[in-house]
Amino acid sequence: MTVTNARGHLSAEAIDLLLLSALSTTDERDARGHLETCAVCQQRWAELNEDSQKFKQYVFPRTLPKVQARLEGSRGGVLERLRLRLVLPALGLATAAALALTFAAGPGTQTEDDEYVGIKGAAAFELVAQRGGAAPFPVKDGATLHPKDKVRFVVEPASAKFVLVASLDGAQGFTVFHPFGATQSEAAPAASRVELASTIELDETMGDERVFVVLSHAPVTAAALEAAVRANPEAPKVEGATVLTRRFVKGAP
Repeated sequence: MTVTNARGHLSAEAIDLLLLSALSTTDERDARGHLETCAVCQQRWAELNEDSQKFKQYVFPRTLPKVQARLEGSRGGVLERLRLRLVLPALGLATAAALALTFAAGPGTQTEDDEYVGIKGAAAFELVAQRGGAAPFPVKDGATLHPKDKVRFVVEPASAKFVLVASLDGAQGFTVFHPFGATQSEAAPAASRVELASTIELDETMGDERVFVVLSHAPVTAAALEAAVRANPEAPKVEGATVLTRRFVKGAP
């Protein structure tokens, strides 16, 4: 992808993905190189990081204990599927923290990036994992998870009306996580941040795995997402949607 827009600044998409650590190695190098020389983008980047730090410092500590309490008190059945198990807890989990992403746009206006068609405003997702009976923890990009770890998804849909979550595992197997096994996205919850109902227990397939959260104004088919992911797993493009991605490594305990 091209990390700069027609005005010579980092595109909204690029700065979004850079904050999520979701750019390819080459694109991240180019984006960071641009940041070193562009005062305008340095200011945008500083504001985004300041918002993120405030969120982690003041909001995250208040929300994570609620996630832990619900996880420790939940009960659920396990549905065996080809490569993972979907756990349906009897108690829903409290909303966990998600990093807020903001775009530099005035009220009622588009961003400066005409080529970036997606969800405007704040849009983010966070993975929250639990290992055995231990406390839940946020999954950072590149973190190592183990088979049988349970993973849940916290999304901040912004203006999106639909959400779809899928993954591409180390064996190149594509699986829809939410709605589990579905052929297209479902209506996004009407909340600023919400934890999705699906809980995934990771299978034995080792290696790098990427999770993709698709936020859109109209339903997106799983087939369209799979095609985009296989064409460009590091930064898939789905027309009319924003695709957020997170990579983790599944390794032996």
